[in-house]
Amino acid sequence: METIVPTAAVAYLQTCKLLNKPFTVKANSTLNQKYGVASTELPPTGVYPNLGYIGIGNKGASYELAPGNFMLTRPVPHLARHAALYNMIPFIVRPANDDLSASERANYRLRVPMTTSGGENVIAYYLKPLDLAAVTPDLELRNVNNGVITSTPFSYALSDLSPTPPVISNVNLNNPDGDYLVASAKTIFTLNQAEIVNVMEACTILYGDPGYAAINEVALVTGLDKVIQGVINGVATNYTEVICAQIATFIAQNHTLTSSSTEVKIGLNIGSVDPLLIS
Repeated sequence: METIVPTAAVAYLQTCKLLNKPFTVKANSTLNQKYGVASTELPPTGVYPNLGYIGIGNKGASYELAPGNFMLTRPVPHLARHAALYNMIPFIVRPANDDLSASERANYRLRVPMTTSGGENVIAYYLKPLDLAAVTPDLELRNVNNGVITSTPFSYALSDLSPTPPVISNVNLNNPDGDYLVASAKTIFTLNQAEIVNVMEACTILYGDPGYAAINEVALVTGLDKVIQGVINGVATNYTEVICAQIATFIAQNHTLTSSSTEVKIGLNIGSVDPLLIS
């Protein structure tokens, strides 16, 4: 079952937006600070970061060898106060003297110069922007019956404008069955064959083995695009970077890229999926 953990950072951002109050970037909360990328850049006054980026990691699961040589996989949960994945892996790594072209670089964010354990100077890109143009937010009614969840679109009834107090039962208080609402906004993030190869090559460069390309933790990230200057192929160059990048949601997934040669699809619900009980 997919585990979703919203963060304190997104709760604070949403509260600032709802109240139209100034948003302050909290210390020790951005990926920019962690990776030393545009860490002093702040949003303009009155401008709020938006959800629009994704990151991947490979330490979001634990493994246990069970009797019969079965390998059991269990998600390692994040806490709402966490500000990074357990181990973020880049979508692509390039030699420092052979960086991405401007058009290629437009598909990535969080550009991090680093030196590998073998002494090679490289550039790692840890985020990708999400294409959310076709995403439509909506309300969804979910029914739980014996552990099976079914979903249907939700519409308010005329009676909701003249509510009456619900009848609270004093029996079956721990019954997990029932109905609840979520604000849903669904999309699919896809890694094509070339992008899968890029992640595996990145893991080979950083860790020595493509087997490290096992996506078992995903981060949905808020931030803002800004044109900044960096040294690219030895030349000072302007490029688009994300500032104030904060993780909004942790999602437990399980995708072993070495066995996914053509395409990986990661289903995302970027709405407010906290259950709102109605029965």
